[in-house]
Amino acid sequence: MNPTAPRSCQAGVSLIETLAALAIIALVTGVAVVMLRPEDAPEQIEGEALVRALHEARQDALVTGRHVGFAARPDGRGYQFFQFEDGLWRVRTDHPAFDAHRFSDPDLVLSVQAGAIARREESGLSSGAPDIPAPEVWFDPTGFDQPFAYELRSAQGVRRVTRDGQGHLSLLNPDTSETAS
Repeated sequence: MNPTAPRSCQAGVSLIETLAALAIIALVTGVAVVMLRPEDAPEQIEGEALVRALHEARQDALVTGRHVGFAARPDGRGYQFFQFEDGLWRVRTDHPAFDAHRFSDPDLVLSVQAGAIARREESGLSSGAPDIPAPEVWFDPTGFDQPFAYELRSAQGVRRVTRDGQGHLSLLNPDTSETAS
């Protein structure tokens, strides 16, 4: 190499050009991931909404000092909340988070898996008397909540909504044994 020959300024890629190329690649990759992500399954979407509503019910019980109950609809196509007052369970209509909910997906079904009490018609206690609505589980105003598990099942998959002995609510995917939310 001749020490007196001028060096070329164009002999390589600058750091700025490399960073710009990496930024463009990252942007395209990000867009591709978002575009190719499959839609959330209905049991995941409804499960997340149910966990949020159950969190709200637990908080409401602790703040108001009243029991707040929960039950799947008898046909499994939704759920509703209750409040214990004057010695009776009454369907909640006083708070938007506790409005009776019906699933929009006709294949989605909510069923109790563990920890709930039997309903009057399921326990054999109904003797022709009209069924009195009552919860399957409830949130105690003292915070002492019993564990339970509900299953949301659709054609696409299954999610399990659970409450452990400490009152923690979780949405689980039983197929992967991981928390889904």
